[in-house]
Amino acid sequence: MIKIFHYIALLFLIVSSSLNGQTLIASKEQHLESQTQRIDSLESTLWSPDYFDQFELRQDNDFLHFTDRYYSTGSFLGLHRWLPLSPKQLEQRQTRQYSLVLYQEIYTPTDLLTDKIKFLDRPYAGFIGLNNGLTVTRRAHLNRYNFVFGIAGPWSGSETVQSAFHNSATVDSKIATWLSQVDNSFHLNAYYEYVREWQWNPKPFAVYFSLNPKAALGTKDAYVEQDVVFYFGRRSSLQKSMAYGQLLGRETELFFSTRFGYRYVLHDAMLQGNWLGDNSVYTVTPYRMMYFFNVGFFWRYKRNDVFLKYHYESARNRSAEPHLYVSLSYSRRY
Repeated sequence: MIKIFHYIALLFLIVSSSLNGQTLIASKEQHLESQTQRIDSLESTLWSPDYFDQFELRQDNDFLHFTDRYYSTGSFLGLHRWLPLSPKQLEQRQTRQYSLVLYQEIYTPTDLLTDKIKFLDRPYAGFIGLNNGLTVTRRAHLNRYNFVFGIAGPWSGSETVQSAFHNSATVDSKIATWLSQVDNSFHLNAYYEYVREWQWNPKPFAVYFSLNPKAALGTKDAYVEQDVVFYFGRRSSLQKSMAYGQLLGRETELFFSTRFGYRYVLHDAMLQGNWLGDNSVYTVTPYRMMYFFNVGFFWRYKRNDVFLKYHYESARNRSAEPHLYVSLSYSRRY
């Protein structure tokens, strides 16, 4: 009888030990799962910006060269937003941003006072448009898709804006005749660009090199382009740098860039009018090949981004000359 009780007690101890072990394993598994969830949450937090939106003001102008010709003025008002990532996109360390930019471009000939078409080296032209853009990055790769729709010609308001500026902001300024402006027309255009970047030297004086092919297709622009870019200074990686308008970066940046570009032009509506047909009195044929060069200076501090770029571009058509202009941009995240 005593032996039976011994066996019963031994069996009870074995069962109790087994149950305790299973409880301990389950507890460890729950703890591990909880830790994994915390790590995933932390990684998700680190891979999202402090501020999800940004507004941008940018102005292009050639006034620093005391000229008022060709691509004379560009005014841009932009809103940029960080897009939420799916679990797969987060695992791949992607960034996705949407941009909405309202802008106006003004093009004028060299002689602003002539009333004779034969003295014009290009037609007057203006464009106002809305650009919808999506930027997707993954490590050292960037894809940017832009879709633009807008109006060229007198309806763009370019003549009114330029004349008002020269009347109010300058003394003894030339008021352009806007003779034979490119005719009114609606435009739809798609733009694509790809970036592949390599880091050649780490911080504090980082060196980056990138290849930046571009393409445009539509009624306003049709071309293919290849750019080569170098960045020097205190700069973050592609996915976190203001060099590409990224909202993810938190570190201060201070660097400069040089860009060389070549473009093969299929159509330029600011010289030729709408290829679907319009009633422009005066148009010219663009050069098929164009060359670009610019130097840029960039500064990111806290929520503020500022850049200044100095541009050179070769002549766009036979009777024109090379052109120089400056871009100044200020952006603030919020």
